[in-house]
Amino acid sequence: MGNRVLIVGGNHQNPLGVIEAFGQKGILSDVIIMGKCKKSFVLKSKYIARGWICHSDEEVIFTIISNFTDTKNKAVAIACSDDAACLLNEHNDILGWLLYLPGTRLQGSLRSWQDKEYMTEVAAKIGMTIPKTWVVKNKEIPSDMEYPCITKSLTSVKLGKSEFSLCQNEEELKDFLDNKACSGAVQVQQFIDKEFEFQFIGCSLNGGEEVIIPGDTYIEPGNGFNNLTFLRYGKQKVLDSLDTLNLSAEFVRQTGYSGLFSIEFLQGKDGKDYFLEMNFRNDGNGAVVAAAGTNLPYIWYLYNTGGDYKAEIEKSTVKETYSAPEDSYFMSMLEGHLTFKQWRDNMKKVSCYITYFPGDTKPFWSLIWLQKWPIFATLVKRILGIK
Repeated sequence: MGNRVLIVGGNHQNPLGVIEAFGQKGILSDVIIMGKCKKSFVLKSKYIARGWICHSDEEVIFTIISNFTDTKNKAVAIACSDDAACLLNEHNDILGWLLYLPGTRLQGSLRSWQDKEYMTEVAAKIGMTIPKTWVVKNKEIPSDMEYPCITKSLTSVKLGKSEFSLCQNEEELKDFLDNKACSGAVQVQQFIDKEFEFQFIGCSLNGGEEVIIPGDTYIEPGNGFNNLTFLRYGKQKVLDSLDTLNLSAEFVRQTGYSGLFSIEFLQGKDGKDYFLEMNFRNDGNGAVVAAAGTNLPYIWYLYNTGGDYKAEIEKSTVKETYSAPEDSYFMSMLEGHLTFKQWRDNMKKVSCYITYFPGDTKPFWSLIWLQKWPIFATLVKRILGIK
């Protein structure tokens, strides 16, 4: 039967892009959706061979052990969330017999690399520019804190972006730290007045010995903390800033990581590229790379299964491609974060959607059905002028 593909992630667009990337190559994926959902719009894809919804980490591990038993033709695993990446790495001793796993070489060490404080220290040591950074513990604000500042959770595992906040002054920072949702330790960084944001989306092979970064995303300012928005993908930043590109490859080598990844930056109005973080998993914007002509999930699959991944790389392209998450970007327009004209003009440029894939539209329509009431409520509020 050959090597299967196992995609593990949450009930969102991230795993869907990987499913579609393999579907383009005629490969059906096995998919585990992690979370408390009862139904999954992701599992509506016609490119899925088998699908499960697991409500706990233990259930994920049990599902893998029970359904992937061919140790001669191991399945190739791809993590599509921080939680999934960490879970697979922490059970490498058990799962490594059954799967080709992404992650760092040492079992359980990925969790340390996902710590933003440690990430920032390593990035600074190899020469990357980073915003001035503090770690606030027990709500004790350092005396040299500068405002405005950005708060971040020290790790995205289990927390996601729940601790992101822009604080203009000490009073706002204190209010944030007093919030019950705030954990014990928080990273706080100097606010950088940015020109734009960009990402390097890539694939690392053999612990960083071979790092593939075909192109990068260009994201206009004004999108808040979420870089899953309207963007342009191509070679623009890769060609302009080889120093940043080379430092990114070196950072991946330092981690010893293998698998799909992304590295996030912003360029300040001072012309400097500021390192933000590395994501040790498939990126939510990963679908645009495949749409541009480079199928990173398939390259990862070929490398692990003994296929000719170098030939796949050689025939890959990086054509300029515009992408947008059609559902949340539409909601941003309804909520007044951009005008109807801006939304319309940008959407005319888009050729890669995040959940709508021609020929496999059931996931998109399932998602819209799930979101019909929030969309309706937002539309009514906008019409009535209610904030």
